[in-house]
Amino acid sequence: MTTSITGSTLAYLIPGDPVRNVRLPRMFNAVFSHFGIDAVLLPMQVPVRDFALFFRSAFLARNVRGMVIAPPHKPLVVDLLDGCGLFGRVAGSANIVRRLDNGELEGDLFDGEGLLGALDHFNIPFRGKRVLILGAGVSAAAIGVALAEGGTTDGAEHIALFDTSSGRAAGVAAKLDAFFDATVVAVDSNAPEGYDLVINATSQGLDESDPLPVDVARMDSHAALFDILLRNQPTPLVRAARARGLYAQAGFEMLIQQMPHYFDYFGHAEAAQGLRKDANFLREIVYPAALQGEIRNPPRYHSDSVA
Repeated sequence: MTTSITGSTLAYLIPGDPVRNVRLPRMFNAVFSHFGIDAVLLPMQVPVRDFALFFRSAFLARNVRGMVIAPPHKPLVVDLLDGCGLFGRVAGSANIVRRLDNGELEGDLFDGEGLLGALDHFNIPFRGKRVLILGAGVSAAAIGVALAEGGTTDGAEHIALFDTSSGRAAGVAAKLDAFFDATVVAVDSNAPEGYDLVINATSQGLDESDPLPVDVARMDSHAALFDILLRNQPTPLVRAARARGLYAQAGFEMLIQQMPHYFDYFGHAEAAQGLRKDANFLREIVYPAALQGEIRNPPRYHSDSVA
């Protein structure tokens, strides 16, 4: 965190409910300190019923330059913005807001960008591949947008969404299929056969007593698994996939890969570029002890292992 807060310190806020365990304040403030930026990110616990009032009131302070939006407020903020980027509009959620020079508030969604960055970091192939997304909530929709937006050349060729609420999965799939060239469908089974990549965007399997969201024994031998959960990693799902010899990764890198996008969006281009070159100091903050050894020597998917 900045060593001293003065009247010229820029303020960024992260409203959520709860915010007790959010990781971004520590990460943002480490970046501010690392690159000598006079700014601070502060968590704000805001109930849903008060969010709209809080959001409008907070920006009355001229030194509040932006917000990072935490759950459950991501879908709520879209209707409060003067403008929203494509990813945010299609997914119906935003996780970042900035104040423009003319005072207007603009937002977007970088969850999906973080996912794509993480897949590239680990060399997990997704372009032109078949992907199964487990879940159809805010994060799943953001991931679907990012995978579909690149078309069949830079994005996935076929995207399937499975959710225990079939209507929710169908709604997300129909919206994405209408916007982008990739084939996006809702499926009525979490059967992983025939998919190159399985992404868990549910909370199922977080606890040891939970059933796993997918049967890793049925995944194709070349398939990779990415679990976006941040708590209790490596989760039982990741451990089960690795035990079977599959390539499986936890969700922390998705968070790391969003950081350059955040700082570019907030106008701190030098910090963003620095993070793209080396973000290991952030990985050391958020990676759990069990995965610290993978920071400087990350296991990467090898395409020559594909069956």
